[in-house]
Amino acid sequence: MNFTLTKLDASLGARIEGMDLSRPLLPETAAAIRAALHEHIVLLFPDQTFDAAAQLRFAQALGPVRIRQMPDDYVIPESSRDVPGIAYVTNLRDEAGTPVGIIPDGEMWFHHDTCYTEAPDLYTMLYAIDVPSTGGHTMWANMRLAWETLPDNLKAALDGRKALNVYDYAVDAPPDLSHLANIEHAWNPAVAVHPVTGKKAIFVNRLMSCRLEGLDEGESTRILNAVFAHFEQPEFVYEHAWRPGDFIIWDNLSSTHARTHFERSDARRLRRSKVNGSPLTV
Repeated sequence: MNFTLTKLDASLGARIEGMDLSRPLLPETAAAIRAALHEHIVLLFPDQTFDAAAQLRFAQALGPVRIRQMPDDYVIPESSRDVPGIAYVTNLRDEAGTPVGIIPDGEMWFHHDTCYTEAPDLYTMLYAIDVPSTGGHTMWANMRLAWETLPDNLKAALDGRKALNVYDYAVDAPPDLSHLANIEHAWNPAVAVHPVTGKKAIFVNRLMSCRLEGLDEGESTRILNAVFAHFEQPEFVYEHAWRPGDFIIWDNLSSTHARTHFERSDARRLRRSKVNGSPLTV
């Protein structure tokens, strides 16, 4: 494997150098990247130059890329139509003021990708094209370590229990359950057991997790807020200030991620791809 790996100075993450991701991955290289990802949770590949087709090919080398069947009223942004399996996370807008990509503006609380479905994503990856002059950083929290250090009373409250996760990208506000029937939602384990490593990780988050099964609303909210406060502590978090050409992959079952504020007038454009996951069991 012609690359070097250096651990980041944080509770998770490693930097990989010496690879040109515009070239197809050999099977043994893909296996080595998966192994590094399962160990370090977040992998940074700096100074990459590759197009959407090459990024999709890279994702496919790591696992099956799901092309989601969207509701009839869902409008696929124009920028995401050329290469199915690729989406653009951007605040850029067309002449009418309509965002040309997805999840356009501002701060976003910690969340797991597609935790509101029965088969949450296994890996997510982003490639930085345009970055704002200030802000727009991505933060990842190490949910394996957060589970290992969680107080015993909170472990007992989560383990073996499911949580309701709701697709309601209000960006920085709790989900609105008054229209639950009209939006995607799923009950998933509050503690995920990784299908490859077998390790446990907290699998609830501030943006989308809104109820623990078997508990009344007040008790559920109290426990969830305590868990959120635990894993959002700085010792569990790596914050990345993007540079054009950065490519980052993360294990969606072992981490949760968030976005810091940036100005709407300051261009931010990242290209996203994902590897499909499978249903989680309690």
